[in-house]
Amino acid sequence: MAKLGRVAVAVVSVAAIVITTGALPHATADPLGNAKARAAALTKTVDRLRTQAEVAIERYDAAEGRLNIAVAELGQADQKLSAIQASASDAQQAVTNRARALYESGGDPAIFASMFAGQSPTQALESYQLAGSVLAYENRTAQTATATLANAHVLDAKDAAISRDVTKLQVARQSETAKVETLLAAQRKALASANGTVRRIMRADEAAEAAAGAADFTDAVTAAGGTINPRGPIKPPNAIAAAAIAAAHSRLGVPYVWGATGPDAFDCSGLTQWSYAHAGINLPRTAAEQWNYGGPHPALADLEPGDLLFWALNTSEPSTIHHVTIYIGHGLMIAAPHTGENVQIQPVYMQGFIGAMRPWAT
Repeated sequence: MAKLGRVAVAVVSVAAIVITTGALPHATADPLGNAKARAAALTKTVDRLRTQAEVAIERYDAAEGRLNIAVAELGQADQKLSAIQASASDAQQAVTNRARALYESGGDPAIFASMFAGQSPTQALESYQLAGSVLAYENRTAQTATATLANAHVLDAKDAAISRDVTKLQVARQSETAKVETLLAAQRKALASANGTVRRIMRADEAAEAAAGAADFTDAVTAAGGTINPRGPIKPPNAIAAAAIAAAHSRLGVPYVWGATGPDAFDCSGLTQWSYAHAGINLPRTAAEQWNYGGPHPALADLEPGDLLFWALNTSEPSTIHHVTIYIGHGLMIAAPHTGENVQIQPVYMQGFIGAMRPWAT
């Protein structure tokens, strides 16, 4: 009502000026109207930059996740390579020694001849069997040595390939970091240009938009055949969902930091990943990957506490997902919204909403 009152006063003032002067006042004579226009334009700009930042953060998280996996694989490859290098060296020496011995003895026939020399037929047969066993053992040893060397070469090539991947991913992560920082700097610059009046109008507009979004969500659920009960205790469907919600709830007030996975700071997918890890489910790193985790995608009418909710640039294309939260029931969710905010309970909104995923039902 106070907001409408201020507008009414402004309208009366303008009318009085028109009556007494016979002319419309200059635009600067309506500071409230100018502030509202400025607030609307700035809100649009900030929303656009926030969405772009969320997309860039998703790409950063993906690069960071792949880099962590590659670094772990590189460590394992290094360990295997180190372990086999000694065996490979011994194997190489064994092959070399056998080749030298065969060369010096004149090859396999010379070995047989040396064992048969001056022997009776019975002794020759025993020597023949012994010589065959010796040569078979040497052949097996040589084959094992050759296989060890080949394995060492394969591991060495794999180690080098993973090292190249790590380098590429480090470059990709650095590139995405620069994009995120640029977008966040643009947001800070845009917000810094607003005076106190514009900021107050923006906050009021955001609150009104949140209320409208919550109403849209309730209407959508009702139209789909479901219900939103704003009262009564929240009842998760099982212990896994309850544990994930409890974990997320314990982080309320913790700051949003892009790229963070907890426990003292989170981005959106970092919070959902951390919360479900405390329920025994290991979700992938990014929001888009979590959508594809493998759980069912319940309809609006069937949402239950513990479901993950997702937002996308294109609600027909899951690859454009850039935000995720945890539904807690009653039309509410726990979210790590964006830079400058803390983990908080928010009403669910429909703009950009693409759907839900149920991790505990995989």
